[in-house]
Amino acid sequence: MDIAIPALPVGILTLLAFFAPYAIGALNGVLPFVQKAWQRKVVSILFALALAVVVVLFYVNITGEPVGNIWVFLLLAVVIVSASYALITGGTAKAIERKTDRTALDPSKVTRAEYRASRGE
Repeated sequence: MDIAIPALPVGILTLLAFFAPYAIGALNGVLPFVQKAWQRKVVSILFALALAVVVVLFYVNITGEPVGNIWVFLLLAVVIVSASYALITGGTAKAIERKTDRTALDPSKVTRAEYRASRGE
């Protein structure tokens, strides 16, 4: 079994994955239908796939060479972006998500009961 993926798109994908948690956190806060944990995971996976497609399109456009096994590359993108989100900057991305959340009330401007009611507690 030979899995041949050029190093250049993997390197670009890895570099872009360092910034992906911030974009995912902002999307999770801005999108009004993202409320539950499984919806956040879906946004993360879809963003990783979109990032991989963008990298592949730029690579093919610039070099004219195919990437190889595109499915392995897409799986690699999901793994890299998920690991980056979970291990490297998960706390910071969650802070960005809280700041951009349009449905959450500001805890400094409401009572504790109102805040808990808005969070569903």
